[in-house]
Amino acid sequence: MNNTQTLDLEKIWKKNLFVIWLSQFLAMVGFGCCMPFIPLLLRENLHITDDSLRGMYVSIYYLAGMLSLCAANAIWGMLADRFGRKIMLLRASFGAAFIYPLLAFAPNFWVLVLIRFVCSFFSGTVNPAQTLAVSTAPSEKHGFVLGTISTAVWSGNMCGYMGGGLMVERFGYTTAFLTCGAVYFISGLLILFFVTENFQRAEAAKKIKKSKGSFRELATPGVLWILGLFLLMGIARRIEQPFIAMQVELVHGHGKAAFYTGISSAAAAAGGVVSGMLIGYLCDRFKPGKLMIPVLIASGSATLAQALSVNIEMLIVSRFLTYLAAGGLQPILQILLTKITSPDRQ
Repeated sequence: MNNTQTLDLEKIWKKNLFVIWLSQFLAMVGFGCCMPFIPLLLRENLHITDDSLRGMYVSIYYLAGMLSLCAANAIWGMLADRFGRKIMLLRASFGAAFIYPLLAFAPNFWVLVLIRFVCSFFSGTVNPAQTLAVSTAPSEKHGFVLGTISTAVWSGNMCGYMGGGLMVERFGYTTAFLTCGAVYFISGLLILFFVTENFQRAEAAKKIKKSKGSFRELATPGVLWILGLFLLMGIARRIEQPFIAMQVELVHGHGKAAFYTGISSAAAAAGGVVSGMLIGYLCDRFKPGKLMIPVLIASGSATLAQALSVNIEMLIVSRFLTYLAAGGLQPILQILLTKITSPDRQ
């Protein structure tokens, strides 16, 4: 490969990274405009006022989304290996753009759950965005790429949570959810027109077809341990995340609950922004495995402080510290996976 080709490839992956970053920033702004406020929507729009019942309904709502996303990730991952990563990101972006706004018009809880299930199956932009960005970048830059995408996720969430809280307070849930769809649509257009992927469909499909015992080869002890850590990380995050709005009501009351839910969620996202930049930098200079233990200890301690919050100020600060630590876990695990799996299986 001559110098001109090398420079061209470097321009392509850097341009791709910038566009994917911007696209994910916008997607997370859209996501943040509606997701934290579901417990409040249940109380104010669907008139589910009993806290115990509302807590159970919130759990069912998030469970439906996670079950759908879990099944969909395996399917979309296999299709990405056959047809490319870009088309998977387009599917997720436009799927979210058209389905998320429907949540604001659900006439009852079970319709809300059904919409959430369908939306989760067809959306979910973060994983395909990470895979697309990594697949077009040099291997020595994977830590930088994943850390950069992480900053888009957290900073987009931060802006979306703050903007969503203000919109819900001033204009209601319909405006916030419609804004979510519009922003997702714009993020999809950015990928459609400005990201370059040199994916060889026939060659990739041929490799997959010829491989025998591929699951056994993939499911090494190292991969299984990392997937187990992903599972535990997801459990830990989802235990508290759906109920932040209800915790805000508990420590502050119903007054301006949407606004302070947005602020506390934005504080968590701000911690994730700082964490993403820091962990991406450290992972390119130290073994990712060595960073795991201190990150886990710090995030666990901050989460305990969050659980013991007695006022809104303590809740906001502890959420910032929790995600300052925990925000680096996913990039660390992603990098570990890329180091022990072949490129066509990542």
